[in-house]
Amino acid sequence: MKLSKTSKIGILVVICLALLIWGINFLKGRDIFRTEKVFFARYKNVGGLTATTVVTLNGLKIGYVRAVYFAEDLSGDLIVKIAIFNDFPLPKETTAEIASSDLLGSKVVKLNLGKSDKLLLPNDTLKTQMAADIMQQVNEQIAPIKAKAERMIENLDTIVTAVSKILNSDSQHHISESIRQINLTIMNLEKISGNLEDVVKDQKNNLASTISNISAVTDNLKTNSGKLGHIMDNFSTFSDSLTKLELNKTVSNLNGSIAGLQSVLSKIDTANGSLGLLVNDPALYRNLSTSSENLNRLLIDFRVNPKRYVHFSALDFGRKLNITAPSATQLSDNISFRVQIFSSSTPISLASSLFKGIDGVTEIKEGRKYVYVTPSESSYDKVRIILNNTQSAFPEAFLKSYKNGHEISLKNALKTIRK
Repeated sequence: MKLSKTSKIGILVVICLALLIWGINFLKGRDIFRTEKVFFARYKNVGGLTATTVVTLNGLKIGYVRAVYFAEDLSGDLIVKIAIFNDFPLPKETTAEIASSDLLGSKVVKLNLGKSDKLLLPNDTLKTQMAADIMQQVNEQIAPIKAKAERMIENLDTIVTAVSKILNSDSQHHISESIRQINLTIMNLEKISGNLEDVVKDQKNNLASTISNISAVTDNLKTNSGKLGHIMDNFSTFSDSLTKLELNKTVSNLNGSIAGLQSVLSKIDTANGSLGLLVNDPALYRNLSTSSENLNRLLIDFRVNPKRYVHFSALDFGRKLNITAPSATQLSDNISFRVQIFSSSTPISLASSLFKGIDGVTEIKEGRKYVYVTPSESSYDKVRIILNNTQSAFPEAFLKSYKNGHEISLKNALKTIRK
């Protein structure tokens, strides 16, 4: 059968197109006549990875990167499409690591096999990781050396500075003066040793006399050894006399005293008498504690506001004394009070156990300090009660006054509310 010219041209075009398609895929590293399995990997940064990049397993090329594109969820992550033409099974937990293949920074995708018994299926997503590039590795190696070199330079600078201070004219003068003082000290020591030698020569006879006296004392002890034995016998007799004393009677009297003391303690424990009631009656203790606390509050208020209790006359000073009961203080709408509980250079959590039992603690930053205060109160009497309750846990707590939200002195605030 004879083909027409048009058929020949068509066949030639088809063959050329096939060769063109095969050549393009060949240049991309893809063989259209091989069976390939496709996997995906998701990275935050691919470090310059491009299509046709080699994929290796234990150094053997088993595939290539078919495409790199952004994820469809608009997160900015990059999806790498990996084609594997090797039939080697890949277990799950296998990771795809982007690494440098040479000193020029060329990239390669290394597959690190996982240890799972299950295998990956085509179109599965691999776990990913990024290996440090050459520059990062070099920086990691050089960084400690650089730090040591900087410390060495600092030490050398310190040494040079110290040497320069030593070698200046004033230091040289001090050194020479120190050497002169050392020479004088040595000369004085020589004089002292000579004087000691003279003293020993002068006191030689006295030393000999002292030694002879010590010898005489030892001879006397030897001579009077019999008398010393008699004295020891007397001590033994005295100790025998002590053992014959009526110690049993003394112990019996002591036991009687202890029994009397136990009787007194038992009466106290059974609430007999005033002392027993004070020890055993909790209501009495609470009343005494409340009275003490109220007295403490009264004294504190009297010390801060003496005019509320005692009024003095400028004309009749010393002759007329008016004592009035304190009345409730009604404040102006623009005057308020807070109790400053605590201040710290670092912030403290408001839920801290430090503020346990105090309601509504607020943090205010004043300069570099953090101040912790109670809620704002318009009643002076009420804020005094809050201060008294707070000072049991925070003795350093004090009042702060405000006018129209601005802090003023407590003295001016009290003048304002008493007009």
